[in-house]
Amino acid sequence: KLLLDGEGQKNITRSVNVTKRSRQRFEGTSSWEKKLQQWADDAADSLKEENEGKGKNETSLALLPAINFSPRPAKAGEPILPHTDIADKSKNICIVTTAALPWFTGTAVNPLLRAAYLTTGRAAAGGSVTLMVPWLERVSDRETIYGKHRFFEGKEEQEEWIRTWLRDTADLKQASVDLQIKWYTGRVETLENSIYSMGDIIALLPEEEVDIIVLEEPEHLNWYRAPGESWTKKYKHVVGTVHTNYFVYAQEQPAAFIRAPGMRLLSAWMCRAHCHRIIKLSGTLDNFAPEKELVENVHGCRKSFLNYGVELSKVLKSPEAANHLVFGPDADPKVYFIGKMLWSKGINYLMELLKYAEESAGLKIDMDMYGGGPNLEEARERSASLGLSMIYHGAIDHAALAPSHKIFINPSLSEVLCTTVTEALAMGKFVIVPSHPSNDFFSQFPNCLTYANKEEFVGNLYFALTHSPQPLSEEYTYALTWEAANERFAAAGCITVAESEELADVLSHTESGLEIDLPPLIEDEIRRKRISTTVKRTRSRFRQFRSKLSQEIRNSNVLGEDLQNIMIKELDKRLDLNVDELLASPKLKVKLSPAELDKILLELYNNICGGVGGDVFRVIGGGANVGRQKYYMKQEALRLRMQEAQKKRDELSSQTDVPLLPASRAPQFLIDENTGGSSTVTKWIKGSLKRNLLQGDSGTFVPGTKKLHTEIYTKKNSKDNNEPSMSLDSQRRKRGVIVSPSLYSFPKHTSFLPSSS
Repeated sequence: KLLLDGEGQKNITRSVNVTKRSRQRFEGTSSWEKKLQQWADDAADSLKEENEGKGKNETSLALLPAINFSPRPAKAGEPILPHTDIADKSKNICIVTTAALPWFTGTAVNPLLRAAYLTTGRAAAGGSVTLMVPWLERVSDRETIYGKHRFFEGKEEQEEWIRTWLRDTADLKQASVDLQIKWYTGRVETLENSIYSMGDIIALLPEEEVDIIVLEEPEHLNWYRAPGESWTKKYKHVVGTVHTNYFVYAQEQPAAFIRAPGMRLLSAWMCRAHCHRIIKLSGTLDNFAPEKELVENVHGCRKSFLNYGVELSKVLKSPEAANHLVFGPDADPKVYFIGKMLWSKGINYLMELLKYAEESAGLKIDMDMYGGGPNLEEARERSASLGLSMIYHGAIDHAALAPSHKIFINPSLSEVLCTTVTEALAMGKFVIVPSHPSNDFFSQFPNCLTYANKEEFVGNLYFALTHSPQPLSEEYTYALTWEAANERFAAAGCITVAESEELADVLSHTESGLEIDLPPLIEDEIRRKRISTTVKRTRSRFRQFRSKLSQEIRNSNVLGEDLQNIMIKELDKRLDLNVDELLASPKLKVKLSPAELDKILLELYNNICGGVGGDVFRVIGGGANVGRQKYYMKQEALRLRMQEAQKKRDELSSQTDVPLLPASRAPQFLIDENTGGSSTVTKWIKGSLKRNLLQGDSGTFVPGTKKLHTEIYTKKNSKDNNEPSMSLDSQRRKRGVIVSPSLYSFPKHTSFLPSSS
C-alpha cells in the first residue's frame, strides 16, 4: 500500500521483501477468487495440504516415517566413498544428455557447459570428461530441430560447430580441446518434440573407460531405451540430474487423464531403477526415490552474462546511476519476457497480471515478448483482445537484451529451474517471478521479486519501475558461475561415508521399507463420512458384544483356566485402524529395501520391454517414431553385415586381375536397358536366369571365367556338406557356397535378342 500510494518511497528498502520461502505459493490467477471464497471453510485443510506439499489425489513414494533418512550434500572435508567422488580429477566422467547444439535448449546447453567446466585440471591428473549427445540420423529430424540453415552432413561437422561455439561464444578455449564428444543415434518424437535414443547406448560405453556416469534427464533417456544392460549394473556410480517436470507437460497432451499419471509413475520408476543418486534442480519435482534424491541447483551461467552484470554493478555504484537511461529509477520502463510461446509457460497468467496492474494501479506498460512457439498467434490475438501493449519480436539471443531492458517477468509455473531467470539475474536485472519451488534458489538474490498473489505482483512491478537494481556482490556473482555450480554438483552427486553407514543401519531395521500414499478410496467427502460413521457404529456394537462375551467366559465353570485366558486374550485384541484416514488417504506399506525394489523394477521392466512385445509396448506408450527399438537393432545388425560383406567383396576384388561385378548386379548380357513395352519371352528367360544365377547378395560373378566367387567362404564346402542336394550338379545355390560353372554354360546357338525383335 505504501508503494502504490507513494508514501515513504525514499525510506523503503528491499528488506521489506526478504521472508519469501515461508509465504504462500502463487498458484495462478484463474483460481484466486475461488480460493478466497473457500478460505473460511477450508483454511485448515488448505494449510495442511500446503505444508505437506501435495494434493489429496496425488500418489507418491516415500520412506516410512520411522526411517527418517534423507541424503544431503557433502560438506567440505567430509570423507567420501572413493568411487563416487566427482571432485577427484583422476576420475573419468561421462555425461549423457538428450539434446545437442545448435538446439539451444536447457538439456543441450547446460550439460555441455557442465562437461566443459569439469575438464579443468582433469587431463593433468589423468582423468577425462566425455559428453555423449544424440546424432539425428534422419535428414528430416535435423531440419526440424536445427533448421535448414544449420544443416550438418555428418557428426564431424556438427562436432566442429559445437567446439567452435565453446571456444568463441562460451570463451572456453582449452575446454573446447580437452572435452571428448561421443555420439549415439537419436530420432525425434514429433508429438513431444523431443529426441530419444535408438539402439543400446550402454553398449557404446566400455565399462573400463568410465568411472562415473551422469545421466541428464535419466527418465527421458530410459523411457524408450532399447533392451540391454542396466546403467547401475555396468557402472560403479550413476548420477541422474532431473531437468523437466514431464507430468505438467503430459497434462496438456491427448489422453492426459491416462498419460499424466502414467508419466509420473514411469519417471519415478526409471529414476529409481537406473540411478545411485538423483539430483532434482528444484523442489517442484515429485519424489522419485527419497533415499537417493536431494534438491540442488547444479546449473550455472555463461561468462558473457556475468561479465555484463559486473560492468553494470560498477555503473550502479557510480554517481551516474540515478540518471541512467535504462537502469535509472526515472528511466522509461523497459520490460520483457523471453521464452517459448506456450500457454504452459504462463503467458495467460502474464496477461491477466498485466491487465490487473493496469486496472487496479494504472500501471500500463509496453511488454516486449521474445521467442517463438506453437501458441504465438493465439497469444498475439488474446493480448490484442485484452487491450494490452505486448509486442512480439520473435527469437533472440538473451545476451543481446543485456543493455536494453531493466525488468524481466517470468510467470511460468511449469519450470523446474528457469535458465533465463539465471541469466537475467547475472546481467543485473530486476526479475519478477511467482513464489514457487522452482524459484526458491533465486529468491535469495536482492533483485529477485517474488509474488504470491496479484496484489504483490503489482507492488513488485511498481517497485522495479521506480528503483534501480542493486549491484551484485562478489558472493552473489560467484553463486551464479559454473565453477560454483560444479562445486554444488560434486557435493550433491557423491555419497559420503557417514551417509552410506547411516542408510545401511536404517535399512537393517526390522521395520524398514517403503510406504506408498494412494489416492482416496472414495472421492466424495459426504459419502466418505457416511461410510465412516456406519463403520464406527458397527465397530462399537461389536466391541460391546465382545466385552459381554469376555465376561461370560470369565464366569464360566465349564472352560479350563488356560483356555479361558487364551480366548479372553484374543477377544481383547484391538485393530488399530483409523477409518477416516483409510478412506481419505490409504497407504500401502512395502517391506522391501530400496535395492530389492530397484532389482524387482528392473526385472519387471526388462520382462515387459525386452520380450517379443516390447516394441508394441513402447509404441503404445507414446513412442510412435522411436518405440520400435528391437526392430531398429535388427535392421542395424543387417546393415552392418551388409557393410562387412561389401568390404570383403572389395578385398576380393583387389586380389584378382579380373574386374568383378557386385553380386547384386547381373552379367551384362542379362540386363535389359530401355526395352520398355510389355513382357516378352526374352524378358522371361532373362528373369529366370538372373533368379537362378544370382541367389541373394553373397555371390560375385566373374565374366569370362564361368565362375561365381563368394564373399563368405564357409568352413564346409560342397564335398563335405551332408545336406541334400538342391541343384542339377549337386551344388547348393545358397549364400556362401560355390555354384557349379555348368550353370553358366549356354549352347552356341543360344542368342539373346532385344525385346523389340
